Amino acid sequence: MSATLVLLPGLGADARLFGPQKAAIPGLLSIAWPEARLDDTLPSYAARVAAQLPRADSLVLGGSSFGGMVALEIAAVVQPRAVILIGSCRSPRAVAPWIRSASHLVRTTPAPLFRPRRWALTLAGSLLGCSGPADETLAWAMVSGYSPAFLKWGIGALLSWRPTPVPVPVRHVHGSRDRIIPASRVRPDRVIPGAGHLLTLTHAEPVSAFLKEQMRTFA
Repeated sequence: MSATLVLLPGLGADARLFGPQKAAIPGLLSIAWPEARLDDTLPSYAARVAAQLPRADSLVLGGSSFGGMVALEIAAVVQPRAVILIGSCRSPRAVAPWIRSASHLVRTTPAPLFRPRRWALTLAGSLLGCSGPADETLAWAMVSGYSPAFLKWGIGALLSWRPTPVPVPVRHVHGSRDRIIPASRVRPDRVIPGAGHLLTLTHAEPVSAFLKEQMRTFA
Protein backbone atom coordinates (compact mmCIF):
# COMPACT_ATOMS: atom_id res chain seq x y z
CA MET A 1 0.00 0.00 0.00
CA SER A 2 1.49 3.35 -1.02
CA ALA A 3 1.24 6.33 1.32
CA THR A 4 -0.21 9.75 0.45
CA LEU A 5 2.22 12.63 0.98
CA VAL A 6 0.74 15.98 2.05
CA LEU A 7 3.05 18.97 2.49
CA LEU A 8 2.14 22.20 4.28
CA PRO A 9 3.80 25.44 3.09
CA GLY A 10 5.57 27.99 5.22
CA LEU A 11 3.94 31.12 6.62
CA GLY A 12 3.21 33.46 3.72
CA ALA A 13 3.68 30.68 1.17
CA ASP A 14 1.38 28.33 -0.72
CA ALA A 15 1.51 25.17 -2.83
CA ARG A 16 3.85 26.85 -5.33
CA LEU A 17 6.62 26.43 -2.74
CA PHE A 18 6.54 22.73 -3.60
CA GLY A 19 6.37 23.08 -7.38
CA PRO A 20 9.59 21.12 -8.01
CA GLN A 21 8.58 18.39 -5.58
CA LYS A 22 5.15 18.00 -7.20
CA ALA A 23 6.87 17.49 -10.52
CA ALA A 24 9.16 14.83 -9.02
CA ILE A 25 6.68 12.97 -6.78
CA PRO A 26 3.38 11.90 -8.38
CA GLY A 27 0.38 12.33 -6.12
CA LEU A 28 1.99 14.85 -3.77
CA LEU A 29 -0.68 17.12 -2.27
CA SER A 30 -0.67 20.49 -0.53
CA ILE A 31 -3.49 22.41 1.11
CA ALA A 32 -4.18 26.13 1.51
CA TRP A 33 -4.03 27.82 4.89
CA PRO A 34 -7.44 28.76 6.31
CA GLU A 35 -7.75 32.12 8.05
CA ALA A 36 -6.86 32.00 11.73
CA ARG A 37 -9.06 33.09 14.61
CA LEU A 38 -7.76 35.74 16.97
CA ASP A 39 -7.67 33.29 19.86
CA ASP A 40 -6.06 30.45 17.89
CA THR A 41 -2.93 28.80 19.25
CA LEU A 42 -0.80 26.67 16.96
CA PRO A 43 -2.44 23.45 18.32
CA SER A 44 -6.00 24.76 17.93
CA TYR A 45 -5.25 26.01 14.43
CA ALA A 46 -3.65 22.66 13.55
CA ALA A 47 -6.79 20.83 14.66
CA ARG A 48 -8.83 22.80 12.13
CA VAL A 49 -6.27 22.28 9.38
CA ALA A 50 -6.41 18.54 10.12
CA ALA A 51 -10.07 18.55 9.11
CA GLN A 52 -9.03 19.59 5.59
CA LEU A 53 -6.63 16.70 5.06
CA PRO A 54 -7.57 14.14 2.41
CA ARG A 55 -8.86 10.80 3.59
CA ALA A 56 -6.12 8.24 3.13
CA ASP A 57 -5.42 4.79 4.53
CA SER A 58 -1.75 5.72 4.86
CA LEU A 59 -0.70 9.35 5.29
CA VAL A 60 2.73 10.96 5.52
CA LEU A 61 2.54 14.59 6.57
CA GLY A 62 5.26 17.16 6.11
CA GLY A 63 5.84 20.86 6.01
CA SER A 64 8.26 23.67 5.36
CA SER A 65 9.16 26.04 8.22
CA PHE A 66 5.85 27.10 9.84
CA GLY A 67 4.14 24.28 7.93
CA GLY A 68 6.37 21.74 9.64
CA MET A 69 5.40 23.09 13.05
CA VAL A 70 1.71 22.81 12.17
CA ALA A 71 2.34 19.29 10.82
CA LEU A 72 3.79 18.26 14.18
CA GLU A 73 0.68 19.49 15.96
CA ILE A 74 -1.60 17.78 13.44
CA ALA A 75 0.28 14.53 14.07
CA ALA A 76 -1.04 14.54 17.63
CA VAL A 77 -4.58 14.58 16.20
CA VAL A 78 -4.48 12.26 13.18
CA GLN A 79 -1.30 10.21 13.81
CA PRO A 80 0.10 9.90 10.26
CA ARG A 81 2.75 7.32 9.39
CA ALA A 82 5.43 10.00 9.85
CA VAL A 83 6.11 13.73 9.83
CA ILE A 84 8.77 15.20 7.54
CA LEU A 85 10.25 18.58 8.45
CA ILE A 86 11.74 20.72 5.66
CA GLY A 87 13.73 23.65 7.02
CA SER A 88 11.58 23.53 10.15
CA CYS A 89 11.97 22.67 13.83
CA ARG A 90 10.41 20.92 16.81
CA SER A 91 10.51 23.93 19.15
CA PRO A 92 10.43 27.74 18.84
CA ARG A 93 13.76 27.73 20.67
CA ALA A 94 15.35 26.71 17.37
CA VAL A 95 14.24 29.92 15.64
CA ALA A 96 17.01 32.50 15.30
CA PRO A 97 17.38 34.54 18.52
CA TRP A 98 17.01 37.85 16.65
CA ILE A 99 13.53 36.74 15.57
CA ARG A 100 12.48 35.42 18.98
CA SER A 101 13.60 38.67 20.61
CA ALA A 102 10.95 40.49 18.57
CA SER A 103 8.00 38.64 20.16
CA HIS A 104 6.90 41.67 22.20
CA LEU A 105 7.10 43.87 19.11
CA VAL A 106 4.97 41.39 17.18
CA ARG A 107 2.26 41.49 19.87
CA THR A 108 2.12 45.28 20.06
CA THR A 109 2.45 46.21 16.39
CA PRO A 110 -0.89 46.87 14.63
CA ALA A 111 -1.80 44.22 12.07
CA PRO A 112 -1.89 46.62 9.06
CA LEU A 113 1.87 47.17 9.47
CA PHE A 114 2.39 43.49 8.62
CA ARG A 115 1.19 44.14 5.07
CA PRO A 116 3.90 42.77 2.75
CA ARG A 117 6.06 45.29 0.93
CA ARG A 118 7.87 44.36 -2.27
CA TRP A 119 10.97 46.35 -1.33
CA ALA A 120 11.11 44.68 2.09
CA LEU A 121 10.99 41.23 0.54
CA THR A 122 13.85 42.18 -1.78
CA LEU A 123 15.91 43.18 1.26
CA ALA A 124 14.95 39.93 2.99
CA GLY A 125 15.93 37.80 0.01
CA SER A 126 19.31 36.90 1.48
CA LEU A 127 17.70 35.96 4.80
CA LEU A 128 15.33 33.60 3.02
CA GLY A 129 18.09 32.15 0.89
CA CYS A 130 16.67 33.25 -2.47
CA SER A 131 18.96 32.21 -5.31
CA GLY A 132 17.94 35.02 -7.64
CA PRO A 133 15.16 37.28 -8.96
CA ALA A 134 12.92 34.35 -9.90
CA ASP A 135 12.81 33.13 -6.29
CA GLU A 136 12.12 36.65 -5.02
CA THR A 137 9.32 37.10 -7.55
CA LEU A 138 7.69 33.82 -6.51
CA ALA A 139 8.10 34.61 -2.81
CA TRP A 140 6.38 37.97 -3.40
CA ALA A 141 3.56 36.37 -5.40
CA MET A 142 2.90 33.98 -2.52
CA VAL A 143 3.14 36.30 0.48
CA SER A 144 1.15 39.12 -1.15
CA GLY A 145 -1.89 36.85 -1.18
CA TYR A 146 -2.14 36.79 2.63
CA SER A 147 -3.82 39.27 4.93
CA PRO A 148 -1.63 41.27 7.34
CA ALA A 149 -3.75 39.91 10.22
CA PHE A 150 -2.91 36.32 9.28
CA LEU A 151 0.80 37.06 8.96
CA LYS A 152 0.84 38.78 12.36
CA TRP A 153 -1.07 35.92 13.95
CA GLY A 154 1.24 33.30 12.41
CA ILE A 155 4.44 34.93 13.65
CA GLY A 156 3.00 35.35 17.12
CA ALA A 157 1.66 31.79 17.20
CA LEU A 158 4.97 30.19 16.28
CA LEU A 159 6.93 32.33 18.76
CA SER A 160 4.55 31.39 21.60
CA TRP A 161 4.22 27.75 20.52
CA ARG A 162 4.32 25.10 23.24
CA PRO A 163 4.91 21.85 21.30
CA THR A 164 2.69 18.84 21.86
CA PRO A 165 4.53 15.47 22.12
CA VAL A 166 4.58 13.78 18.70
CA PRO A 167 3.51 10.10 18.70
CA VAL A 168 4.98 9.23 15.27
CA PRO A 169 8.45 9.16 13.64
CA VAL A 170 9.84 12.53 12.59
CA ARG A 171 12.34 12.98 9.76
CA HIS A 172 14.09 16.24 9.00
CA VAL A 173 15.99 17.82 6.10
CA HIS A 174 17.59 21.24 6.55
CA GLY A 175 19.79 23.77 4.78
CA SER A 176 23.28 24.46 6.11
CA ARG A 177 22.84 28.21 5.53
CA ASP A 178 19.34 28.66 6.92
CA ARG A 179 19.31 32.04 8.68
CA ILE A 180 15.72 31.81 9.97
CA ILE A 181 16.12 28.44 11.70
CA PRO A 182 19.90 27.97 11.86
CA ALA A 183 21.15 24.43 11.27
CA SER A 184 23.22 24.67 14.44
CA ARG A 185 19.99 24.91 16.47
CA VAL A 186 18.34 21.74 15.12
CA ARG A 187 19.28 18.09 14.63
CA PRO A 188 18.22 17.17 11.10
CA ASP A 189 18.64 13.75 9.54
CA ARG A 190 20.17 15.40 6.50
CA VAL A 191 21.81 18.78 5.96
CA ILE A 192 21.94 20.13 2.41
CA PRO A 193 25.17 22.13 1.91
CA GLY A 194 24.66 25.73 0.84
CA ALA A 195 20.87 25.67 1.16
CA GLY A 196 18.96 28.42 2.93
CA HIS A 197 15.37 28.64 4.15
CA LEU A 198 13.75 28.25 0.71
CA LEU A 199 15.49 24.96 0.03
CA THR A 200 12.48 23.38 -1.72
CA LEU A 201 13.08 25.88 -4.54
CA THR A 202 16.81 26.52 -4.47
CA HIS A 203 17.89 22.92 -3.82
CA ALA A 204 14.90 21.08 -5.21
CA GLU A 205 16.61 17.85 -6.28
CA PRO A 206 18.15 16.86 -2.92
CA VAL A 207 14.93 17.81 -1.12
CA SER A 208 12.87 15.69 -3.51
CA ALA A 209 15.34 12.81 -3.15
CA PHE A 210 15.01 12.95 0.65
CA LEU A 211 11.21 12.92 0.39
CA LYS A 212 11.27 9.93 -1.94
CA GLU A 213 13.53 8.02 0.46
CA GLN A 214 11.17 8.68 3.35
CA MET A 215 8.14 7.68 1.30
CA ARG A 216 9.79 4.34 0.52
CA THR A 217 10.41 3.89 4.24
CA PHE A 218 6.87 4.70 5.33
CA ALA A 219 4.87 3.39 2.39
